[in-house]
Amino acid sequence: KVFSDRAPPADIPDRNVLQQPASPVPMAAAPAAASTSGAALVPKTSGQDKTLEEKKKQADEAAAAKKKADEEKMARAQADNCARARQSMLQLQSGVRIATVNDKGERVFMDDSARAAETQRVQGIIGSDCH
Repeated sequence: KVFSDRAPPADIPDRNVLQQPASPVPMAAAPAAASTSGAALVPKTSGQDKTLEEKKKQADEAAAAKKKADEEKMARAQADNCARARQSMLQLQSGVRIATVNDKGERVFMDDSARAAETQRVQGIIGSDCH
């Protein structure tokens, strides 16, 4: 047995079909039936779905709000990086000996070449993050 929501093919004899599907209204007859039964019952549509438009508008507003929040977050992070870089630059320019910890955990003081390299790196950060 085969169950389907479609009519059987034309080559299947009617005696082999146990139950016929409900006869649908032919497409050509549907508009004629609607016009004769009362055209006032069929609401006129403008071709636009108001709920769909409202959902799209809400999705657009949510995306814009998220984008604005992300931009504000990036601006705060950039301002924080700028402040840290300026503080590091002041420390490097003060002439105070600066110690760092190497990979062995030992305390190592910066020499002049390391200080110059760090100054160059911090200056690049200031140039990119501070406007």
